Amino acid sequence: MSQGNVELVRRTFEAFSAGGVEAVLPLYSPDVIWYPPPEWIEDAVYRGHDGVRRLTAVWTDNFDDFAWELHEIREVQERVLVLAETTGQIKGSGDPIREAFGVVLSDFRDGTIGEVHFFNTWQQAREAVGLAG
Repeated sequence: MSQGNVELVRRTFEAFSAGGVEAVLPLYSPDVIWYPPPEWIEDAVYRGHDGVRRLTAVWTDNFDDFAWELHEIREVQERVLVLAETTGQIKGSGDPIREAFGVVLSDFRDGTIGEVHFFNTWQQAREAVGLAG
């Protein structure tokens, strides 16, 4: 895998920070598949750009100053592992949130990302790519 996939993933985080979900859509293939964390109680799969919009809205609509802070990004075989945190405030309350999450991205083609798996913990994400805790 090339360093280009790591940079592509880094650009998605930068684009989201700068312009929200619409800014990242060109970096995902039109048939992208997003898998929310295994514990997710809503849809198990979100397909295409509309799916990205729907899942992102679940997160962003409930928080003010919603952001993702990137802590680590690295290639692991044909995938990219991201360890990050969600930050913001619960909408209307001002109560701060800070929660770690992991992402494994794959199916890189034509300069886009085709598959994204989210995890509630960094350990789950590491294990998904075969790394010990």
